[in-house]
Amino acid sequence: MVSLIPFSGVQILDFGFDIDATPKLTRFFWEEKQTDQPEEDGTIPVSLRSLHPDPETGELIDPATGQHPDEEQVYSFNKVKGLETFLGKWVPVPVLRIKGKDADGEDVFDQGPTNWARVRVVELPERDRDGNTHRVMLAFDTEIRPTEQDRPYLVPSARDSEEEQECRFVAREVDNGWFLSEPWVEEWLEEVLREYRVAQRAGRPLRQEDYPYLCEHWARYLTFLNVLEDACRFPRVKLADTVSEDSRYVPIDVDLVLDIGNSRTCGILIESYPDERLDLNNSYMLELRDLSRPEQAYSHPFESRVEFARPAFGRDYISRRSGRASGFYWPSIVRVGPEAARLAGEAQGTEGTSGLSSPKRYLWDNRPLNQGWRFNGIGQDGVTTEPPVTGAIMAFVTEDGDVIRNMKKPSGSAVRAKFSRSSLFTFLLSEIILQAQMMINSPDNRSQRRHADVPRQLRRIILTMPPATPLAEQRIMRDRARGAIMLTWDALGWTGRQRMPAPEPTLILQWDEASCTQLVYLYTEITQKFQGAATDFFSIMGRTRAEYGFDPSLRVASIDIGGGTTDLMVTTYQIEGNRAINPTQNFREGFKIAGDDILEAVIERHVLPPIGRHLASCGVRDAGALLQQLFGGDRAGMPEQERHLRKQFVTQVCMPIALALLHAYEGAKPYGDQVPFDMPFEDFFTLDTWPPKRIMDYVERKAQEAGSDGFRVKDVAFTVNFDALAQEVQNVMRATLFDLCEVVYTLDCDILLISGRPSRLPAIQDAILALMPVSPNRIVRMHHYRVGHWYPFSDSLARIDDPKTTAVVGGMLCALSEGQIEGFLLRASQFTLKSTARYIGEMEISGQIKTERVLFNDIDLEARATADQSAAMRFYAPSFIGFRQLPVERWTATPLYYLELTNPQMAPRLSLPLTVTLERAEVDAEGTDEAKKEDFKIVEVEDAQGEARPKSLLQLRLQTLKSEAGYWLDTGILTLYKSGEEGGHG
Repeated sequence: MVSLIPFSGVQILDFGFDIDATPKLTRFFWEEKQTDQPEEDGTIPVSLRSLHPDPETGELIDPATGQHPDEEQVYSFNKVKGLETFLGKWVPVPVLRIKGKDADGEDVFDQGPTNWARVRVVELPERDRDGNTHRVMLAFDTEIRPTEQDRPYLVPSARDSEEEQECRFVAREVDNGWFLSEPWVEEWLEEVLREYRVAQRAGRPLRQEDYPYLCEHWARYLTFLNVLEDACRFPRVKLADTVSEDSRYVPIDVDLVLDIGNSRTCGILIESYPDERLDLNNSYMLELRDLSRPEQAYSHPFESRVEFARPAFGRDYISRRSGRASGFYWPSIVRVGPEAARLAGEAQGTEGTSGLSSPKRYLWDNRPLNQGWRFNGIGQDGVTTEPPVTGAIMAFVTEDGDVIRNMKKPSGSAVRAKFSRSSLFTFLLSEIILQAQMMINSPDNRSQRRHADVPRQLRRIILTMPPATPLAEQRIMRDRARGAIMLTWDALGWTGRQRMPAPEPTLILQWDEASCTQLVYLYTEITQKFQGAATDFFSIMGRTRAEYGFDPSLRVASIDIGGGTTDLMVTTYQIEGNRAINPTQNFREGFKIAGDDILEAVIERHVLPPIGRHLASCGVRDAGALLQQLFGGDRAGMPEQERHLRKQFVTQVCMPIALALLHAYEGAKPYGDQVPFDMPFEDFFTLDTWPPKRIMDYVERKAQEAGSDGFRVKDVAFTVNFDALAQEVQNVMRATLFDLCEVVYTLDCDILLISGRPSRLPAIQDAILALMPVSPNRIVRMHHYRVGHWYPFSDSLARIDDPKTTAVVGGMLCALSEGQIEGFLLRASQFTLKSTARYIGEMEISGQIKTERVLFNDIDLEARATADQSAAMRFYAPSFIGFRQLPVERWTATPLYYLELTNPQMAPRLSLPLTVTLERAEVDAEGTDEAKKEDFKIVEVEDAQGEARPKSLLQLRLQTLKSEAGYWLDTGILTLYKSGEEGGHG
């Protein structure tokens, strides 16, 4: 028996079978002509008869009528033929309510629910580890409705839930014949058979002879149901009673902790049982179900990529003809993670803009997309592209993508999907929330935990963020996250219900990733190694500091190297009353140089050059110029499809090669002599990841036009040179690590933690050891740090395998560390995200802010604005206004705003330079949405003649990414270097 939780979304039960191990099966059918019942047009109707061997004679007989049809009128399907029509398709199946028993003790079934269960079967490319050849997904829509008189019994009723009525998969035609005769079911089956015939005929028009039997769709379907019954033995199902006034189930609260990074996202869930002590072992990894390939699920850190794509659980347009308007409704219009990456790779490039590498990178960009977003992919006809983004969710957002219920001054609903890139963070989080809702209440997940029949509900959503996130982006992130929760509840139809299926979860956005990593270290050391004796740990690892009293304090620094940022946090911890630990944050910093910059450098210096050399060997006279044309940037008249192919070649060819090179380098033996060696192209890919031909053609076609003789990308070999890769990593990260380690040394830290996936690279470790900000025995690499089996992402040796996960696990500890964890109390509420923007000024192209260009000195953006906080600057051309934390000119600055002419065509008519006066804006201004609040505003503009000009002549807008067009992962634009030339990183 499997229990389903009402209103828990689409729930999928997974099964597998070995086709060779299933019983032999052949079904025989006969179409009996009803000559005495002709149609008005003279057509003779037929009835499908299921035939069985006569026990005495062995002849095929119709048990219902006793007739023996001629053999030439009989057709049959075995189990393989029964499956083949339906492979890879969602199909409705009869899972019917059991009314009782008949005189023989057999189940008697109701005529419904009819439209709440669907199945999908896929044939695996090779047997899985259990020996299965096929995977089966049995999906249920867990929505329930009040019972309606004289209406079709389409979905379970509230009474079915209150009484926990049992339902069962029904394969016998004596029990389900009426179901097959439902007009919408028959149309569905006819459409599946038509698609199968089209695929068989390689797309040629179908003819009458392609349909030799009128009832073939029914016959194949009945055989299909028999195969499923023999192979899967589906369990009975019931809906748990969560709707009655005196329901015995008290929902279990679940917290969702997320670390949404620029490159990857990681999630964890932890359950809190009523009246029971909290146990960290009740946590588990967030799992994403691939909605377009539901046989796949992903539970490890996943890409932060999003793609607009319509969820498909079958043919909605046919389902609606049953009388049900929104069966198997999935509100989200984006896919995330591996599914989004795969969809992006399959796109042809003619569809228009359909996704983004990471919405977090574009939190600053609230401008609508002029061309609008389109759904990813090609339509079911294989020719037309998917339409512009639309759907029921449009009623709850504006055209910019703002959630209407989250706005102080609500606007009209969206007609066109011109959503800003910033708003895609809302859609990303909404999809993750829906996936989490589905997972926590899935039968498989609940069956592995205590109180398996009790429903779960999200209590809190906890997000971490980089330590040096600008205040403006913090506000936007908080606003977008709050909007995501509202949007999800609105789209599900739960807002405003008298009895909401689940209350909206609380949002917590307070803790930074580096502090979370420190908490993982402290918790492990104190509880796992010192058995809760924090004082002993502090005595050994800490020291007495005059400003912190007579007892030892512990000053911990952590450097977190992610995909988009490298961050530093320094915190001093004190013990209060031998029990509580109080943190004091001493310093935080973050630079936008990190793992993705390393990856970009490896592509530019180790992937493209071998391609260039092979181009030259194949006769291309100026291979460098050709590579510049292919990857150097946009050019006038460049077709949109070519831009798309450039991006796909970079993400599907260059990126996997670069990642494989770095992965090989991760495993390099320390101080070992490694002789460079070549790896052929095919060693970097599998059959599943092999790049599509059209992407390879992007380079090969241009090579042919440039005079190549037989150039093929697959013929290129790539040199694996650990020394050269180490130098590349050092070139990118040297300056950043030098600055951060200088701070660690200056602040006299006791411990330095190194986390983030790139921290596994030997060059990173060597660079930090060479700078020696603390003694080497006090540098702790979180990769392979032994934490214990309480850690949800630990390997078989109880070590951290992927240091990316420390932020999300630390976020969980932050949420629980004030009184919920036995033997460990740390006041995480004292962690605060303060602004690091102290010196604000005009940035040089090099990324620095020179002393004479500083506009605001030692400013505190968290304090209220005062009248004297204004500054004037000369405007000659568009420029970035950035910030740094220290009064040190060489210190790396971060872009914050972009100052430009509102109408660039006005420039020739202006008397430049303009004198622009900027002033602190009041961020608590009434009526302003969080995502649109600015820290500064233009208050005065004068031209070179001293004449006052309208303030609207210029615009100052938030922009924390240097390239307005987009990140290299979204554009495919790279920097090309000549042989021997150094890259410009770091």
